Amino acid sequence: MNLIIGFFIKLILFADNLFEKNMRIFKSFLFIVLIPFVTNAQQKMLTVEDAVLKQRSTLGPDKLNQLSWIPGTNVFAWIVKINGKEVILREDAKTLKIDTVLGIDKFKESLHSANPDAAYVEKFPAITWIDEQTFRVYNEHYYYHYHIQTNIINALARTNKDGEDMEFEPTLNRVAYTINNNVFVADKTGLITDVEKQLSDGSIIKKELISTYGGMGIVNGKAVARNEFGINKGLFWSAKGNKLAYYQMNEALVSDYSMLNLDNKPASAKTIKYPMAGNKSQLVKVFVQDFSKSRQFEVQTGALNENYYTNVSWSPEEEYIFIAVVNREQNEMKFNEYDGTTGGFIRTLFTETNTKYVEPEKPAVFVPNHPSQFLWFSKRDGFNHLYLYDTRGKLIKQVTKGKFDVTELLGFDKSGNTAFYIAASENGLERKVYSVDLTTGKTITLTLNPGVHSAILSDDGSYFIDTYSNTTMPRRITLMDRTGGELSVLVNSQNPISNYQPCGLKLFSITSTDKKAQLNCRMFYPPQFDSTKKYPVLVYLYGGPHAQLITNSWLGGADMWLYYMAQQGFVVFTLDNRGSMNRGLEFENVTFRKLGTIEREDQIAGAEFLKHQRYVDSTRMGIFGWSFGGFMSIGMMTRTNEFKVGVAGGPVIDWSMYEIMYTERYMDKPQENKDGYDDANLMNYDKNLKGKLLIIHGTSDDVVVWQHSLNYIKKCVEDGVQVDYFVYPGHKHNVLGKDRVHLMQKVADYFKQNL
Repeated sequence: MNLIIGFFIKLILFADNLFEKNMRIFKSFLFIVLIPFVTNAQQKMLTVEDAVLKQRSTLGPDKLNQLSWIPGTNVFAWIVKINGKEVILREDAKTLKIDTVLGIDKFKESLHSANPDAAYVEKFPAITWIDEQTFRVYNEHYYYHYHIQTNIINALARTNKDGEDMEFEPTLNRVAYTINNNVFVADKTGLITDVEKQLSDGSIIKKELISTYGGMGIVNGKAVARNEFGINKGLFWSAKGNKLAYYQMNEALVSDYSMLNLDNKPASAKTIKYPMAGNKSQLVKVFVQDFSKSRQFEVQTGALNENYYTNVSWSPEEEYIFIAVVNREQNEMKFNEYDGTTGGFIRTLFTETNTKYVEPEKPAVFVPNHPSQFLWFSKRDGFNHLYLYDTRGKLIKQVTKGKFDVTELLGFDKSGNTAFYIAASENGLERKVYSVDLTTGKTITLTLNPGVHSAILSDDGSYFIDTYSNTTMPRRITLMDRTGGELSVLVNSQNPISNYQPCGLKLFSITSTDKKAQLNCRMFYPPQFDSTKKYPVLVYLYGGPHAQLITNSWLGGADMWLYYMAQQGFVVFTLDNRGSMNRGLEFENVTFRKLGTIEREDQIAGAEFLKHQRYVDSTRMGIFGWSFGGFMSIGMMTRTNEFKVGVAGGPVIDWSMYEIMYTERYMDKPQENKDGYDDANLMNYDKNLKGKLLIIHGTSDDVVVWQHSLNYIKKCVEDGVQVDYFVYPGHKHNVLGKDRVHLMQKVADYFKQNL
């Protein structure tokens, strides 16, 4: 019997003097874990349930919940659990003094007194800080202000129980939301105005016409363009809260698509609008409700076409509204300025074109104390960089330069002369924090430790909180000053899976077959790896745009299920082929008009690399991917001879059946690129299948509709090709929740049984 030596640590009680006397001790033991030291340590094995459900909780690196800066201060706050109950803590970045703000019991009593019908909460809702004494929360259809010192809670705005897409406006304390595709605005007294009842000429739609209006394919206040171009909402408050811009989408000409509703007896059809490539698209307009003048107007975009109206932003004084207008061909973007009072077109500030495609994804960001200047993201020089413009359309300067992509703008200092941002390394594996002087262009690297960094900036730019990880550091959170000086360590996480059998991990690169690119790779090795033995291989891939699977972060950026599969005895390999993100425009758009071709060549290079490793059993190689990765998996199984087993989830089979906005960007219309669509169509290669293939699909998938895999199965039956097939009733594009454990167990078992 193994000897177990227990180390027991008494729980540290919290009191104000303890924070001052033992500040650093508190931070070191912020997350106390009692781990018995066992002579057979690291012998535990993950289960699929562990890997799926615990990778972001008990088996994930330590973190600080709801970590955020308090506006107008250099104080930040976060939430911890003490004796099983949540407590808000706060620290002054200048003095490093920590104090206890509020416990959950006191908060929930106040919340319940404000709304006796509300259920008691056992954890803090999402907190938005207003100042050091006040924060805002949303609970059961109400927005509240909570004042810490007085323990008083006040309702700010009341929404409808059926409200969706809520956007709170903090200046005048109003909330905009949608119900049944119409836009509403409310304050603490309830509904202010039904925006959709007022037209651009000020007339009112008769109430009885509302349902007819909404029934003609008109959708208001929702995200448009299938969430492409960075569009993730449809409601846009102006800076002072006097005006609300919103999308109006006309889908009347978009094809109806029937989906099966299995909840009814008998099953019934549910109709959605699905714009397939080459067909009719949405018609989108932008409207503005001006509350100061009780009127509404349409922004004069010339919207009787199939253009995309993206990246909506307001000027700081609400005088102007800016919209990036992309043509349906997606090879031209005009950044337009419109009158914020009338909606009239003023000017095109600048135009961007590309022979392949343009893709604006972030709105203009205005510079503090310089209301006529804004920063704009663009890939015009081949990499995603920041450009400084004035509101007349004059390019003041290109702010960042180099063979790297800027991934995020964090904010500015108090003067607005310095901007802070995050950029990828040239090979795409790392992210670091930088500052740049907008006048001189001087750039400073603020985080030097290797890995993937993220950051939140204090209100005036004096401090930032840096969170990073790499393949050996699970997570480290530090308080930094604006020069990159480390002031204190908030979290230094230990390995959360140290008690489990360890797998080897290696990040490296290989050269593409045509010698034109270096391709990042990640490899997990089984426990007790022996290079003289032969192991089966699992290749996990995605391969499409807007994804990067490999980074110098904890587990190399991998899902913990891949680590589980390595524990099961597989060498687990991933390669980010050309077409993936954060390596520059040429690396991404080389796949234009021929999706699946370059990507497949790069994955073949990865397979060839594997076959040359003496520890790889090349007769036992499997491949797995979802969505674009499902498309790639089937393509690799039927257009190469590299793999014995494949699993494809939610796969695109025929790109002419996928959505307009995405597909036409990368493939043009089917009518314009017949050869490209035919070459990518997996229906043409089913007879080539030699190994075992499992296809998985959700019956309610509204992204890659179920018809893709059903048509493929039908073709396989016609051609006498045997494939395995499994559906998840009621699930959409991915299988989430507890059912995901079932999914990943099924995939794991399929590879174990067949490899």
